[in-house]
Amino acid sequence: MTIGSGAVLVSALSLLIAGCGGSSKVHAADITTIATRAGSVTAATAVTAVRSHSVPVSVQSDAAMRAAGNEGPSSSILVPSSCKVTATSVTATGVYRDGFAAEVYGRYADVIDLYVFSRPTTGYPEGIQLANEPFTRHSPFIEGKGSWTVTVPLDSTLGQPARCMVAAQPTMDFQGAP
Repeated sequence: MTIGSGAVLVSALSLLIAGCGGSSKVHAADITTIATRAGSVTAATAVTAVRSHSVPVSVQSDAAMRAAGNEGPSSSILVPSSCKVTATSVTATGVYRDGFAAEVYGRYADVIDLYVFSRPTTGYPEGIQLANEPFTRHSPFIEGKGSWTVTVPLDSTLGQPARCMVAAQPTMDFQGAP
C-alpha cells in the first residue's frame, strides 16, 4: 500500500481520534511511525472510545424486598458508588458496608442483582425495567471483602435509563445449622 501524503494521513488520523471523544492526550504507546516515500510520518493510533454516562443508583429497601417475596438478608450490605450506562449494558460498582459480607449471605448463596429503570411513565410509576436480565448467571456472589461489580445487558428499546437499583437476591433457601 502506498501512502501519497503523510500530512493527509496525520490529518485523517487526528480527525478520527478527535471524533472518538474522551481525552485528547496521546500517550507514547499510542504513537506509530509510518514510513512513506517522502520520509516518515508520526501518527496517533485511533482507539474506539466507549461512551458512557452515569445515573443515580440506590439499594432496594428491606420493605420492598419483603414485598417482592425476597426473605433473604438485607440488601443494606451493598454500598453502591456508581452506575454507568453504555449503549448495550449497565454496570454498577460498590463496596460492602463495614468492608465485608457476613457469612449469612453465603448461606443463602446471595448474588447482587442490578435493576435498571426508565423515568416514571403512565402506568409505570417506578419506571420500566430496562435490564434484559437483572438475574443473570453472571451476577456476583455476595462474599468476602472489598469491592463488587455487576453488569447487565440493556434493552434501550423501552426507554432510556434514568436510575439503577441493586439488591441482595438469594439463589437458594437458607441452610441453617441443624
